[in-house]
Amino acid sequence: MKSKFVVTLALVFGLSFTSCVSTRHASLKKDSNSSVELYMSSVPTKNYVEIAYIQADGAVFHTPQKLLNGLVKKATELNADAVIQIKYDFQFWYPVASGVAIKYVD
Repeated sequence: MKSKFVVTLALVFGLSFTSCVSTRHASLKKDSNSSVELYMSSVPTKNYVEIAYIQADGAVFHTPQKLLNGLVKKATELNADAVIQIKYDFQFWYPVASGVAIKYVD
């Protein structure tokens, strides 16, 4: 009897931690209201100079898209043309997106 209880408890406990999966996405397409391009794994073919490392910090429930919007906002303030090498990470349980703001040169 005790072993059935332990097995049932272990099963419930295991399922409660493995069944909670969420999937999110963020669009890398240039917004019609913004001139800032976003690159994660590739770089533009145009010549450019790096302006600054930028980072957007989120709260526990911020989505990747909200973090990308933060990067675009900061890049716009810096008059950047694009953000390259975008990465997602966590500082403790807070999500972070970062990248390098660039300016195209002739």
